[in-house]
Amino acid sequence: MKRLLTIAIFLTAFSSAFAAIDKPNIFGISLNESTVILKGESAPNFADYSNYDVLVSFDAMIGFNTRFGIHTGAGLLINSASYINGDNDSGIGTHYSSDPKDDASFGMAIQVPAMARFYASKAFFLEAGATFDLNLFEEFYSGKYDEWNSNDDQKFLNVEIGGGLGFTLGFGLEFSFKYTHGLTNMYKHGDTSNSRLTLGLGYWFNYR
Repeated sequence: MKRLLTIAIFLTAFSSAFAAIDKPNIFGISLNESTVILKGESAPNFADYSNYDVLVSFDAMIGFNTRFGIHTGAGLLINSASYINGDNDSGIGTHYSSDPKDDASFGMAIQVPAMARFYASKAFFLEAGATFDLNLFEEFYSGKYDEWNSNDDQKFLNVEIGGGLGFTLGFGLEFSFKYTHGLTNMYKHGDTSNSRLTLGLGYWFNYR
């Protein structure tokens, strides 16, 4: 009897972790951390370069049924980078330093996803679509001149397309991974696009 009871409890807990979306619209929050990949002829090719962005998002799922929905929302994107080699593939900028904080950049943006999501099972999902970065500001620090300057060359809108996969537990906790490829230049002059590998941890408040 104890063995049967143990099995019954296990199956109940296991099945609850694989419950499908049963509401047409759900809302949540997520925390995402990305590895940024800069591409293009003007993209930096630094000897020692670190770049990270943390995105705190308010998410929404507009569901059409228990299998298919649109993932959207808005999040605050924070970018920070430091490097010791200012050279790039275009040959512009040849300032070198042994100090990893000699040159740096910092910026903020609002990111809006527009991803179609399909649940391959009651828990595992695939998604594909676009993300839009609305750039608020970006500043550069130059160790050579020992000052911060606003980057007026930054474009207001960046567009990326991509896809990902993930897993949503029955009580709303979600783990996800996605790759997005930049379609637009980040700056008015030069050829530099922004792509990302992103790991996400989220929670849907009214998932069930």
